[in-house]
Amino acid sequence: MPIQWRPTMAVGNEQIDADHQHLISLINATETALGPDGDRESLAETLARLHAYTNEHFAREEQLMKAIRYPRYVDHRIAHRKLIERLDQLSAQFQASKAGTTTLDEAQNLTDLLRSWLIDHVFKEDLQIRPSLKDLPENYRP
Repeated sequence: MPIQWRPTMAVGNEQIDADHQHLISLINATETALGPDGDRESLAETLARLHAYTNEHFAREEQLMKAIRYPRYVDHRIAHRKLIERLDQLSAQFQASKAGTTTLDEAQNLTDLLRSWLIDHVFKEDLQIRPSLKDLPENYRP
């Protein structure tokens, strides 16, 4: 079932919220590419887009956290690095796979990572930033 954006997911910054919405669409596209109607070429393309956009988003989010002097910045940045490392590992496994299609284990590992990232990181960790944004205009762009 695709993930859907809800207003309760907003951190309160237009750019970061737009990033999160786009990440949701990329995660949904990745899951579609992993499904029975997907193919390795579209999955590889979607993973590349997800990887690139994730790096862009993390850079913007970290810039925002610096601007507001977010007290958990270092921990949050470390979590970002770990997520990128795990995404890199799973992407490398996918690229190295000799099978013509994605195995169930590959698909499940990737789906688990993306959903836990979205739920555990974005909507638990990132939402903790919301109170610290009170002094910035909502349209502040990192």
